[in-house]
Amino acid sequence: MKITQTKDIRVANRWEIMRQVLAHSPISRAEIGRRTGLNKATVSTIVKEWIDAGLLAESQLGHSEGGRKPILLTPLYGAGCAVALDIDISRVQAILTDLSGESVLAREQFSTQGEDFLCVYDQVCQAVDRLLAQMPATRYGLVGMGVAVHGVVDLSGLIRFIPRRGWRNVDLRSLLEERYQVPVSLDNDGNLAALAQQELIGGMGELEQEPLQSLAMVNIGDSISVGLITNGEVFRGFPGFANAIGHHTINFDEPAQCSCGKYGCWEQYCSDGAVTAYANSVLPQPISSIQELASLIRRQDPIARQVLDRFITYLAVGLTNIIFIFDCQVIVISSELLSALPYYLPEILRKMILPITHAEKVVLSPLGKSGPILGAAHQAICQFFQDQANDAETNG
Repeated sequence: MKITQTKDIRVANRWEIMRQVLAHSPISRAEIGRRTGLNKATVSTIVKEWIDAGLLAESQLGHSEGGRKPILLTPLYGAGCAVALDIDISRVQAILTDLSGESVLAREQFSTQGEDFLCVYDQVCQAVDRLLAQMPATRYGLVGMGVAVHGVVDLSGLIRFIPRRGWRNVDLRSLLEERYQVPVSLDNDGNLAALAQQELIGGMGELEQEPLQSLAMVNIGDSISVGLITNGEVFRGFPGFANAIGHHTINFDEPAQCSCGKYGCWEQYCSDGAVTAYANSVLPQPISSIQELASLIRRQDPIARQVLDRFITYLAVGLTNIIFIFDCQVIVISSELLSALPYYLPEILRKMILPITHAEKVVLSPLGKSGPILGAAHQAICQFFQDQANDAETNG
């Protein structure tokens, strides 16, 4: 038992040191020690292991107030590649990245409106194959895949339900692992957008000075999902459905049925499709996109402004519910409509009813619709480094 515990500690130390380098590079060994609490000998030994594995490099000399300048460490992002997928309700995006998860080497995108799972899966595989044909030669090759889906995913990575697609109990993760022979991480788009946003928080102006304890990432697109982070970890609930907040009821008098089978869901009022549908029910000329609606609002069209007011009202109701249930420190919103009209954010804050809570920060995400796919890439790459940390112990 003691040996197992010691092994687990060594694996955790390896991963923690790499995590610090990934988050703060270029970084010195001394700074890693200060951030992790590990002693100098442990840091030096583990850093050498990562260098020998071809995943870290000594890049440059750092600043010194006196004495020897520290040698700074950086990850070797070109040592491998990852594939990330974002399977939305009507389209699929696929990217090939290096180990930074941010440098996109190739990209694919295609529409999948109304198509069944096997048809979509076949198109996904074709897109991934095209990406891999463009993959440069690297030491580790394809290290893993990350997949974001806009639906309910359980703790095992099984797609339990995507209401708008009609998919139930789909094991896409296993299919991709069998075909490509690499680890595949699969999660809900809200969770992955939250992870991507968490990585970015340090560079978001007024937020960067505050330690982040909790975050709600509201991802609005063809559907609505909410990624919840507390103490640096995604809160998933039991058995993993905590982020299906787009289907909490905000109007008990709604006569139309939601795709999930309920009535009056938040998604029926604030998703892009719901907003566009309502706009087309009141505008004299139909629109085909959120950007067209935003253009009408900028031109002070009174009916378009009515559509915006309705969206803001229901969005504020949902955000208020999130705060009362989760009591989060920061709410980050990804919304095409609000990104096009960011000066309406204060109006949402005024409509949020918060008589007993403190003033939470509500901000727009600079990631936009890229959040889920960047989070998927990040998750796949982190899994690779964690596996390497474990393999070093096993092979040692």
